Amino acid sequence: MERKPKKFDKRWGKKFFDKRDHRTYGEQLVKQGEYLLSCDFVEGWNNELALMNAGKPGAPYLFPNSLIKLQSIWHAKRIPYRMIEGMTRDLSKIGQLPEYNDYSTVNRRVNMLTFNLEPPQGDNIIVFSDGTSMQVVSGGEYLREKYGKKNRRWVQLIILGDAKTHEPVSYEVHIIQESEASSTERQLAGLLEDGVPVVAADGDGAMDSKLLYDFCNNHGIMPIFKPDVNARDDTDSELRNNVVKERNRLGYKCWAKKNRYGPRWPATEGIFSAMKRMFGEQLAATSELDMLQEASCKIWAYQLLKRYGEFKS
Repeated sequence: MERKPKKFDKRWGKKFFDKRDHRTYGEQLVKQGEYLLSCDFVEGWNNELALMNAGKPGAPYLFPNSLIKLQSIWHAKRIPYRMIEGMTRDLSKIGQLPEYNDYSTVNRRVNMLTFNLEPPQGDNIIVFSDGTSMQVVSGGEYLREKYGKKNRRWVQLIILGDAKTHEPVSYEVHIIQESEASSTERQLAGLLEDGVPVVAADGDGAMDSKLLYDFCNNHGIMPIFKPDVNARDDTDSELRNNVVKERNRLGYKCWAKKNRYGPRWPATEGIFSAMKRMFGEQLAATSELDMLQEASCKIWAYQLLKRYGEFKS
C-alpha cells in the first residue's frame, strides 16, 4: 500500500512576506558585476604610487593598491593567480591599464593587504554577532574516513552585523576555534574605540557570558543575548541575572519579541549566506596565514561590492 505524505494545515511561524523590490535588487547585482572590470582607479595611478612610495625604504611599489584590491576580489571569486595575470595583461593590451603585474607579484601583494570594513553610518547602532566556518579541505568526509586525513578542515569567521543595512561592521578570523563571546567583546571594544555609537548587542546562546555582560554594562550597551534554558539567575552579574529573570517570567517567545531578538538573522546568517553564494565557502589557500587572509578578503569584498551596487543603482 502506497504511503501518503503527511499534510500540515498550518505552517509554523509567521507567514513570510517578501517586501524586496526585485527590480532594484536585480540592478544592484548587475552593478556589482560592473565593478569587477572597472578601471576608474587608473586616473589616480601615479598619484597613488607617489603616496605609497613616499619615505618607503628599498624598491618602490610599481602597482597601486587599488589594482591589487581589484585582483584580490578576482581571486576571491576563485580565479587562480596565473589567470589573473592573463586578465591583467589583456586589460593592459587594450589600454585600460598602464602595465600589468605577474602572478607572483599579485600573490605577494594580495597577501600583504589589510582588509578593513567601512564603519556603519548613523546613530544608535545595534550589532548582531554570530560565527561561521570557511572550508579549507575539498576532499570531503569520505577521504577523511577512508585514508585518515588529519589536515585542518575549517577557518572560523566571527562577525558583527547591522540588521538595518545587512552589512558586516566588524569581523575576526581564527585558525584555532575561538570563543564567540570573547571575540564579540574585542570587536565591540574596537568599534567603540573608533567612535561607532553602538547602543545594543545581540547574539545567540554562545554570547551568554558573564564577562561579555559585564563589558556591556560598563560601556552602556544593552545586551540581547539568549540565555541558556537552565541559566542561573543568582550569579555575581546583576545585569545577566535580570535578563534571565525576564526571560523566565515572560517566556522565550515574549522575551524575544520584546527585545527584538529575531532581526539578528538578516544581520548574521543572511550575510553569511550572501557572502558564500557570492564567493563560495571554500578557501584555496594552503598556508594558515593565507587562509586567514583569504577569509578576510571575502567578507571585505562582500561589503565593498554590496555598497558599490547600491550606490551605482
